[in-house]
Amino acid sequence: MLAVTLLLAPTLSSGAGESAGLQLQLTREIQPTRIEVNTDRAVLSRDDESVFTGDVEVRYGERRIMADEVRYNPETGRLDASGNVSYADPRIELSGSRGEFATDDATGNFFTAEFRLPAQDGRGRAGRIWTRDDNVVEMRDVNYTTCPVGDDDWVLVAPEVTLDRERGIGVGRNVQLRFMDVPILYAPWLSFPVSEKRKTGMLVPDIGRSDRSGTDFGVPIYWNMAPNYDAVITPRLLSKRGVQINTDFRYLWPRTRGELAIRYLPNDKTRDETRSRVELDHATVFDNGWRFDGHLQHVSDDEYFEDLGRSLGAASPTYLERRADLRYRGRNWRMLARAQGFQTLAQNITEENRPYERVPQLLGSGSWRTWGNTNLSLRGELVNFQRRSGVTGLRLDLRPGLSWPITGPGYSIIPAVELRHTHYELDDIDENTDDSPSFTAPVFSLESSAVFERPIGANGQLTQTLEPRVQFTHIPFRDQSGLPVFDSGEPDFNFVQLFRENRFTGGDRLGDTDKLSIGLTSRLIDFADGQELLTATLGQAIFLSERGVALPDGNRPTADASSLIGEVGMQFSRRWNADIGYQWDPERESASKAEVRVQFRPQQDRVLNLAYRFRRDELEQSDLSFAWPLAERWNVVGRWNYSIQDETTLERFAGVEYETCCWVARVVSRNFVNNLNGERDTALFTQLHFKGLASVGGRADLFLENGILGYSAN
Repeated sequence: MLAVTLLLAPTLSSGAGESAGLQLQLTREIQPTRIEVNTDRAVLSRDDESVFTGDVEVRYGERRIMADEVRYNPETGRLDASGNVSYADPRIELSGSRGEFATDDATGNFFTAEFRLPAQDGRGRAGRIWTRDDNVVEMRDVNYTTCPVGDDDWVLVAPEVTLDRERGIGVGRNVQLRFMDVPILYAPWLSFPVSEKRKTGMLVPDIGRSDRSGTDFGVPIYWNMAPNYDAVITPRLLSKRGVQINTDFRYLWPRTRGELAIRYLPNDKTRDETRSRVELDHATVFDNGWRFDGHLQHVSDDEYFEDLGRSLGAASPTYLERRADLRYRGRNWRMLARAQGFQTLAQNITEENRPYERVPQLLGSGSWRTWGNTNLSLRGELVNFQRRSGVTGLRLDLRPGLSWPITGPGYSIIPAVELRHTHYELDDIDENTDDSPSFTAPVFSLESSAVFERPIGANGQLTQTLEPRVQFTHIPFRDQSGLPVFDSGEPDFNFVQLFRENRFTGGDRLGDTDKLSIGLTSRLIDFADGQELLTATLGQAIFLSERGVALPDGNRPTADASSLIGEVGMQFSRRWNADIGYQWDPERESASKAEVRVQFRPQQDRVLNLAYRFRRDELEQSDLSFAWPLAERWNVVGRWNYSIQDETTLERFAGVEYETCCWVARVVSRNFVNNLNGERDTALFTQLHFKGLASVGGRADLFLENGILGYSAN
């Protein structure tokens, strides 16, 4: 094997010969370019062609050419390759019968060539390929696919294709998409991206069907308006309603980002009215810890989401929030100024039960390390609650506090005290009611926790922990029966709520208590990889005195202890895992809440989920979902969510997938409860996904990923 290094020059002196190794040091007015040649045999000439034969490899910058024979003309800088020719650079790989390459301007000409695009994992054939420079490639009589060799299930066919790699754009003329050798799509002119750069053009159509809207056909058009903002405009044909125009606009600056979504249906044929939706998300980051966030949304009518919502898995919302936040975060202080309102969509909610607007809400919190290990804190809130009916007004809430954390290896003890003062200035109240009520109360707490661990197993490969946690809370009684309820409620009881000082959310109620909360957690950890094989938790609160504070529509609590909480998480093996949650009410001697979820996932492409949910007097449901191979390349998917309490199916869907190495077909049929009134709807999703190219039809893959825990479309 000979190694030859050439430096290009416009002229060479005369002379020829056969060499077993030669390095030519040549000069040129422009910057010389280095060519390295590895070959079995070489015939070198200073004024004519040099001929390299055998197993020839030519390296020129990032380019590599291999062939049985290569001829090099130093006068023109041209390389002619023949016999098993292959060419490669970081963006494209070529192989063919013959090729020409100009070293001075990086142009090439290849005949009867096969090509491969490594970034797209695609390949193809072309009768002729030109590389005009480092960035532009022209092809004639092109076939392109991502399928493996000998299995061209889908192919893009075009007589002419141009790839501009600098601009990230490809252009094809008279393009056909052939599936199973049947043309399914034709475009006289098609522009497509060949890099991660964005490009204006038509995206793949979206197809679906539902009982309410009929056939749903959308054609997204992407508009690359500028490097920092773009839009997708989608004309959407609904066979029962008309044509809806959807616009999604995105913008991005160094400190600002946002998205604006507009949905507009000029004349809904089923209702004879214009219907619309607007949603804006915006964020701006300022200097010195300041930030602004805005979230605005509005729909034209209460039934918009039931009829026109395009989220395949979401139920119709009850409220739409509108919020503008100005935040500050410093070393010791955090502040928030907020304006918040709601659009109520549920028709059966009366004015008295609708949420209050906060116009505005001012929040602040600060913390300081003082002497020793003592922490001083201050939290405050001033908010103006407004609504069309009922009591409105201002609420001021101040909470100075002091804590003394004592920590050491594996343990902590935290005594704390807080003074709570709440004051109101109310409007629209009865004449005999105080319009400036207030209360003041201290909150005392003492919390202690520890972590013990020990090795277990024959070789100590497992670690078991024991993590006790105890908290005592004292809050004296203050009469709050005359106070309004703007935002307070009783949250769902869980392990986190067990260790909260106040049993109410919001700022209108402070629950009196002498409470001892006890929790115990144990974990079984695999020492080798840190995986938790088992996590078990028990907890309960014991009340040492009677409690008197309650909400207006609630009863004063009388139980001596809370529900007993039990939670277990198990990872039996890499195939099996389960989560169990259970709450036992000692006063009623029955379960108040239970949740069980078991998952079997033996491989990446198969999963089975079983779940049961129970909340006393509220719901009892079973849930089954799966994705499983039926035969080679065939998969079945489905879900059945059933309300045992109401004896009705909340949602069911079933579908099939057929997957090969380069395309996937999915068909899913769904029937579900569409609103709070129990009305049902049926939808059909079809998708044909060509891997490495695009999808035709609805996004059934996203729907399945949201509906089946553990399902992955990739």
